[in-house]
Amino acid sequence: MNRYHTPLHSTQTGAVLVVSLMMLVIMTLIGVTAMRSTILEEKMSANARDSMLALEASETVLFAGERHLENNINSLVVAFNGTQLGLYQEGANPNLLGDATWVNAITYSRTYPGVTSQPKFIIELIGDVDGAANSTLYIASYDSADALGMPYAFRITARGTGRSDNAVVLLQSNYIRTF
Repeated sequence: MNRYHTPLHSTQTGAVLVVSLMMLVIMTLIGVTAMRSTILEEKMSANARDSMLALEASETVLFAGERHLENNINSLVVAFNGTQLGLYQEGANPNLLGDATWVNAITYSRTYPGVTSQPKFIIELIGDVDGAANSTLYIASYDSADALGMPYAFRITARGTGRSDNAVVLLQSNYIRTF
C-alpha cells in the first residue's frame, strides 16, 4: 500500500464544512448590516436635501413677500381690509400651522423647481411705529411721522416645502414701511 494514499475509511468529521458555513453566516450578517447602514445614510441625506430645498424655497418667497409689500401695496385701507388673500389686519393672528392659512396665502409668482407645493407667503399688519415710549410698537429710532408718512410694521411669514410636503420650513421677517 502506498504510504501517501489515504484509505477510504478515514476519520474526517466535516469540520471544514461547518467552519465554512459559520464564516458564510458571519459574512452574510456583515453584508446585511452594511446594507442597512447604507440605506439609513441614504435616507438621512435625502431628508437633509429635502430640508435644504424647503429652506431655500422659504428664503426665496420671503424676499418675494418683502418685494410684494414694497411694490404692490399702495394703501393700507384697501390692502388690509380683511378681503385680500394672504393679507391680515392688525391683531388677526393667523394660525401659521393651519392649512386654511396657507390655502388663502399668496403663492410665489414664479415656478420654484423641485418642490411638491409652490412656496407661499402671508403679510400681517402689526401696527404703526411711533417714537413715543407709550405707543403700541415703540422703536426708539423712529419719529412718529416724517415727510414720507407714518411708518408701519409688518410681519411677513413664508412657507416652503421640499420634494415632499413633509419637509416644511416657516420663516418670518419684520418689515417697516411708510404710507
